[in-house]
Amino acid sequence: MAITKIQKHDIVSYLNDNVATQKAVVLITTRDTEATVNADQNFAFRKNCYDQGLSVQVVKNSLIQVAFPAVKDLTGQTYLVFMTDGAKSDEVTGPKVIAKAVEKDFKDNFDIIGSVVNGEFYDKASTIALSKVLSFDDSMAMIAGTINQITAKIAMAIKEIPTGIARGVQAAKA
Repeated sequence: MAITKIQKHDIVSYLNDNVATQKAVVLITTRDTEATVNADQNFAFRKNCYDQGLSVQVVKNSLIQVAFPAVKDLTGQTYLVFMTDGAKSDEVTGPKVIAKAVEKDFKDNFDIIGSVVNGEFYDKASTIALSKVLSFDDSMAMIAGTINQITAKIAMAIKEIPTGIARGVQAAKA
């Protein structure tokens, strides 16, 4: 069933207001994949994304190109995947989750087209490379862990100073 001009306008408005403002939007397709997507696989894929804070929308290619002018030459069924909470949107989480899901569980059903990151289109290879970068939360966790290790070593060193002095005094008495 064809959608009306008003419905198209509403979809483009939704994309411009909610999706185009995301820091990263991943585009995937079922075109040229080894297997078609049945309802169970579609549900499993969407649930996997939703559980990780991502939303999945299937949108007409012509409307995607209106909302994202940098995206060219789309064919087949195209899915847009983006953060459910736009305030938590970052450049890495969406590509990381999708690349992992497609590689691990859905490699026969979906193929990554690319991503739009801060308004710039990244091809498939760049999107996969981006998925290997640490997210902001992962980076902060690494920094916190490093600071914790340094603090523990400093505390141990400070504790060792009086112990060393006490040993030295004991050795001098003997």
